[in-house]
Parts: sequence; C-alpha cells; structure tokens
Amino acid sequence: MLVEGIGSVTFLNGVLRVQLITTNASGQPKEACELEIPGNRVNDVINGLALSTKEITNKLDEANNQAKVTSDEDSSESNGKSTGSKKTTGKKKKK
Repeated sequence: MLVEGIGSVTFLNGVLRVQLITTNASGQPKEACELEIPGNRVNDVINGLALSTKEITNKLDEANNQAKVTSDEDSSESNGKSTGSKKTTGKKKKK
C-alpha cells in the first residue's frame, strides 16, 4: 500500500481513525485505507512512528554525507591533484 497523504482524522468511541490517501491512475486522490488505532495506544503509535522516521532520516543523511565524501574524493583525484605517491622510473641515481 502506497500512502501519499492523510485525509480525515477522527476520534470516536475510543478509536483514532486516520484516512490514508493515495493517487489513482487518473491522478486523482483516493482513499488507500483507514488506519485504526485504539485510543489507549495512540501516544505509543505516534511516538513510535516519529522516532522511527527520525532514525531513518538520520541514516539517510549519513549515507548521503558518505556518498558526498566519496564523490569529493573521487573528483579531487580525477582533477589531477597529487595523491602523494611518486612514480619511479627504475633508474638509480649516481653518487
């Protein structure tokens, strides 16, 4: 199930109901499903989603930063910058 948005949200009879929205083939929004959370679990569920989302965001940021560092290192090597290694021709210097 692909969720692209939130429709209506209601709390009735001790149950939080969240209408989840997706887009159909015609490009129109439609209900994907309804998420029903018992009232006594709403806090845990919402906090769990928020924490999980934050952890995923941090992991994505770390991966993007690592990819940028790798890309920067690759481009600096390809720009002709010295890597600190010297080439030798195999000839010995005369004393």
